[in-house]
Amino acid sequence: CYILRKINLARKIITMTVSQKIKLALTDSILNALALALIFTWILSYPMHGPFLEEIFGPKAYILGHVFTFCHGLGLFVFAFLPPSISSEKRIVTFTGSIICALTCIWTFFPSVNPYIISGILGLISAYLVLAWVPVFLNEENPVITIGLAMTAANLLLGLAGFTHFLSYPFIKIVASFTGLAPLLGALNISNKHLTSNLTNEEPGRINKTGIILSVIAFSAAAYFSGGLWFRVIMPLFYSRWPEVIGLDSFIYAVFYFALALYARKFSYIWLGPVALSLLGLGLATVIIGLDRPVETIITLLLLIAGLCATDLYYWLTLRGLTKMLNCRKVFGLGLGVSLFFITAPGIALDVQLLPSPLSSSTTAVFGACLLFIINPLIIWFLRPLQQYEQDKNVSLNNFDEKNRGGNDVKAGDDKLDREIPAFWYDLTNTEKKVYELIYNGCTDSEISEKLVISRHTVKFHVRNILRKSGTSNRKELLQIVKASK
Repeated sequence: CYILRKINLARKIITMTVSQKIKLALTDSILNALALALIFTWILSYPMHGPFLEEIFGPKAYILGHVFTFCHGLGLFVFAFLPPSISSEKRIVTFTGSIICALTCIWTFFPSVNPYIISGILGLISAYLVLAWVPVFLNEENPVITIGLAMTAANLLLGLAGFTHFLSYPFIKIVASFTGLAPLLGALNISNKHLTSNLTNEEPGRINKTGIILSVIAFSAAAYFSGGLWFRVIMPLFYSRWPEVIGLDSFIYAVFYFALALYARKFSYIWLGPVALSLLGLGLATVIIGLDRPVETIITLLLLIAGLCATDLYYWLTLRGLTKMLNCRKVFGLGLGVSLFFITAPGIALDVQLLPSPLSSSTTAVFGACLLFIINPLIIWFLRPLQQYEQDKNVSLNNFDEKNRGGNDVKAGDDKLDREIPAFWYDLTNTEKKVYELIYNGCTDSEISEKLVISRHTVKFHVRNILRKSGTSNRKELLQIVKASK
């Protein structure tokens, strides 16, 4: 078995090129994005105030949507505290997708069954399905592309769902029931993944956890509450003038989201937070001019959509970074739950008339815009540790790629620089890549511990993982295989 394992590893190193590994990684990212896109398409097009909900249930739609949203947020909070053995159990994930599919059909075709109970159940169990996707996202090598493709695809499908008002009522019910297949397919994709989140017991260092957490909450409150409030007000005004283009906002959202994801992939997503708040602030400021003319309404809508796109992308990637930096699995569930509260609170306040329409008061617009611009520098200040973490995380990979591309400072024949990327490199976590580079450069466990500011116990943990993934039993064998791949 030992010999066969060595032969199989050698075959992989010889036959699988770097381009093939990249192609496989991109294919996997696309499938991971598709899983979340299917889940979110169902959520946004049906139970959470989607067009199917309004077409089928009529006046009940707003109440049903609020019930679903409340239970979904509650589920995110509750399931965030589940142990990994339950939150990542593949059989539970598949069963959850099947139940959602079945309840969606019952909800659509049997109105005599209490729709509010079904809406609440769907909200709860769909929260589990979203959090089950999180370990897949944490293991992603291309997280920006994955979340970008997921939200782009979801909004393209949501835009198509906006044209359901052209369909007959019986056909709408058939199409709405088939949306239940989307979370089922997403669950099947998730259940085929390796659902461990690769979190370790590393100490995050001396950081202001309270400041970071409060900054994330403040960002969520400022961006999602103000963005959700004005989006809820502007959209009816926009579609009252152009009812024939219902669903256009979803297509615009998809274009903006994908463009921002590509730019963030090339540079960094950290800047998206300030950009999101600035765009939303400009969107609110345009209301001061007035929305009597169509061009003003269109400009305001574009600014708000772009701001919400930047907000969503930044928030997902920030939660991912915080989860890894703080080594805490609860971050995603609690963070998504908080954002959901601030997204839906404006709609509830407007529906029950706790808040007047902000279009009737320019003072509200000025105050909201100023608040966003004031919070902006505070967000930048308190989230500096996250930015530093992201920069440090990419140092090892960037150095490795630079060495293999070759540069002016690379000497021919230098054994430590002139080498191929090993096949198992893409299976390592970011921390394991740093440890591997230091091992290759001859560092001991103590030296690695000092350089990465982690304990020796944590270093040994990473070394064991590297040896296991490379199919070797000690460091000497590891270096021999890497040198043999040149």
